[in-house]
Amino acid sequence: MDHPPKSLFQLIEEDKLVRIIETFTKATDITIDINDALGFPVVKHDYFYGFCRSIRSKDAGLKRCINSNATLGFNTVEQGNSCMGKCHAGVMLMSVPIIVDDQFYGSITCGQMHLEKPQAPEIEDMLHVTADLGLDPESLTQTFQEIQVISMEKCQAAGGLIQFVVSYIVELIYRAKMQEGLSKEKLKAAEDARIIVELEHTLHKAELKNLQAQIKPHFLFNTLNTIISLVTLGENTKGLNTLFALSNLLRHNIDQPEELVSLLEELHYVESYLLIQKNRFGERLEVTIDIPIDLQDIQIPFLSLQPLVENACIHGLEPKEGIGHLWIVGKKVRGHVEISVIDDGVGMPEHYAPIDLNQDHQCVPGIGLRNVHRRLQLQFGKEFGVRLFPKQALTTVILLIPNHKV
Repeated sequence: MDHPPKSLFQLIEEDKLVRIIETFTKATDITIDINDALGFPVVKHDYFYGFCRSIRSKDAGLKRCINSNATLGFNTVEQGNSCMGKCHAGVMLMSVPIIVDDQFYGSITCGQMHLEKPQAPEIEDMLHVTADLGLDPESLTQTFQEIQVISMEKCQAAGGLIQFVVSYIVELIYRAKMQEGLSKEKLKAAEDARIIVELEHTLHKAELKNLQAQIKPHFLFNTLNTIISLVTLGENTKGLNTLFALSNLLRHNIDQPEELVSLLEELHYVESYLLIQKNRFGERLEVTIDIPIDLQDIQIPFLSLQPLVENACIHGLEPKEGIGHLWIVGKKVRGHVEISVIDDGVGMPEHYAPIDLNQDHQCVPGIGLRNVHRRLQLQFGKEFGVRLFPKQALTTVILLIPNHKV
């Protein structure tokens, strides 16, 4: 079997990694570099400022910064844990490893911080080691002293959070690629019809898992956008609370639940997501959930209801002025179950007609809805999936699923 590439970061869109760095920097004032297994940064970004930006503006300075990050990153492999040390210019760094299945894929280096205010000896050392870069000593001294001073506890907490987020995404991709490669290899080697049928079923399940893996980063990045908005508006307490809520959701996901969960479990996840949104909407968001008790044990693919709620919040209710209402309603209809997500937001463009489930799933607008539609059809059959009824006053999106108990 082909092994996953040494740099799983090649499989992640570069703008997503940059978005993580941007969000983390705005929330903490600590800038990070994500480095591959050889110590090189996997993306270029412009979120360094002050002293670090000046040093990195020179080719020789940038090279030394990369070497400092790489050296500390390699130390994390030897120690198997986070490491702290100073860069070539005397700025404090903390590095945490990215390890999946005991294999080192890279490191995350947090910088632009001091653990204590630099004194005259530290400033003299800095000026000595940077003298050949041709930068203004007075400006370097000033910006070196302006670097934020943080506690060891905050440094470790920030490093742990960003390690969790990035490692989570890398592990999702690793698991999906491993399963996809294994299924394809077995299918190629099959010699009789019975084995072929079994392996086609395995590939079918692999596609379901890949689709599920795709929707998790989609939710993650939309939530990070919420955090960015809160920080930009100066709502730092709400931003921190949202970070904690996001961390709890990710810890729940990392356990890799079964493909099918009870509707009650999915509703618990949705309620956690809505807590994050209420931190941002405040009094502008009112939610009503009406799911009969006898439907709460039916089977539903994990993370199939949450994207509908997310679409309603982000695209329907967020642009609306005043209070927005969101309803989540369940009912039995002729032997199957309909779970409806309804919002009275700004509505959808008129060219989105009601969705015909017999058409190809590409007709469903948006990555999230299209993903859920495809997963439901793979799991239950072509007669199930997503129905969309866009109206100016109320937008209704329905999950059509069979009435199967867990």
